[in-house]
Amino acid sequence: MAAPKISERIREFTQPTGEEELLHVDYPRPRVHISHWQACAVAITVVVGVLVWLGLGSRHSDASGMPEPAAMGSITAEPSEIIVSVVGEVAAPGLKTLEPGARIADALAAATPLPEAETMTLNQAQRLADGQQLLILPRGALLPDAALAGAPQTPGAAPGGGNKVSLNFATAAELMDLNGIGEVTAQAIVSFREEQGGFQNIEELLEVSGIGPAKFAKLKDNVQL
Repeated sequence: MAAPKISERIREFTQPTGEEELLHVDYPRPRVHISHWQACAVAITVVVGVLVWLGLGSRHSDASGMPEPAAMGSITAEPSEIIVSVVGEVAAPGLKTLEPGARIADALAAATPLPEAETMTLNQAQRLADGQQLLILPRGALLPDAALAGAPQTPGAAPGGGNKVSLNFATAAELMDLNGIGEVTAQAIVSFREEQGGFQNIEELLEVSGIGPAKFAKLKDNVQL
């Protein structure tokens, strides 16, 4: 009988016999046991909480009423009313409270011109500005070189005389008689006074397109309100 091979003998020694000592290890139990359905419930709760928080934040932003930065830049303050003074040949002289954008016709209606009042020379479509004064003169009181009745003034100011062109009542053709004023600049002056409700002072000519410091220096002694 042939002797067993060495490899077979080694295999016999390495095979378990079932009598080897077993190492017993006590693993700690988990402190919290979460089942699969509990984990799903927690995840759903977190998602719902985040959605509710986002919704409340959006609602609070809308309720605040704050405009966007671009919209805030476009907001301009506008007075709720203007106050003008009407004196002279009117039945109810004094301060008149009018709406923004009111015209000379509105001031006359509030003051009620007397029968002898000169109103035909007034540009009743001209807009008024807060703080202006209208002086209504009687018929026959106007001279060719005097200030026109109803010329808007600041309180306490009186219209000047002399051979000067009125910035508030001269036509575009009359403005073109001034040195250095052409058709375009004359129309710019008329447009400016209509938009602003008349000139408050002569220096406002510098705000008219086409009139700079040099041209203003030539005009200031030849114009009046």
